[in-house]
Amino acid sequence: MSLINLDAARARPGGRASPRARRPTILLVDLSDGDDRDLSGYLDQQGLSVHDAPPTRTVTTDQPETEGFDAVVLITSLPNTTALAAIRRMTNTNAPPLLVVARSGESLERVLALEMGADDLVGEEATEREVLTRLHGLMRRRKIEQDEKADRAPFPDGAWRLNSAFRALVSPEGRRLDLSSGDEALLAAFTESFEGLILDRDYPRGDVRTAISRLRRKVRRNTGLELPIQNIWGRGYRFDAPLVRT
Repeated sequence: MSLINLDAARARPGGRASPRARRPTILLVDLSDGDDRDLSGYLDQQGLSVHDAPPTRTVTTDQPETEGFDAVVLITSLPNTTALAAIRRMTNTNAPPLLVVARSGESLERVLALEMGADDLVGEEATEREVLTRLHGLMRRRKIEQDEKADRAPFPDGAWRLNSAFRALVSPEGRRLDLSSGDEALLAAFTESFEGLILDRDYPRGDVRTAISRLRRKVRRNTGLELPIQNIWGRGYRFDAPLVRT
């Protein structure tokens, strides 16, 4: 049986991003007889970094290496036992979302692919723009799921939460405050600093005292709470409560 060696995934020549770059990274697996270059090029032009996983004639039961990718696109014709096996192997608990592009196949075969674990499926009639839209939808839903999971995780008593994905600060009472980029950078500096102490050099966006005063007023005005930042004489400023970055 012919399976795919995902460990051999490589960036398309001329690509500017690695799987850990800032651009969303897509692993593209083509098990069809067609040419995926048009789709790959389109996705790249739309801000995604596309990486190819070339098929090989090897049989392996190893877990596919999809870590670091934001989503996987599997192009195949149905029915295809190799594609179904790849779907099963690429849909473990921590795997990125999988979109199947079925070049052919009846309704029952498409349903089977979804039952095997694919997160979404489009047929050969789908345009490149639809594939892009569905990819963004899958990545957006996965991000929301991850954030909700993080929000349900246990936190220390009295902890404030810095939610970087939504750029928000959540008080121990559950009150949420939207942050500016400067506010987020200030709070992030507290989470990254030794002993939770920061000085002007730890905040590259200006005077740290001014930034703290501004954020204190904002928190007080919008939540009625006092931000627990203390001035430790001769040492800097400290967030005097648990501050968890999620």
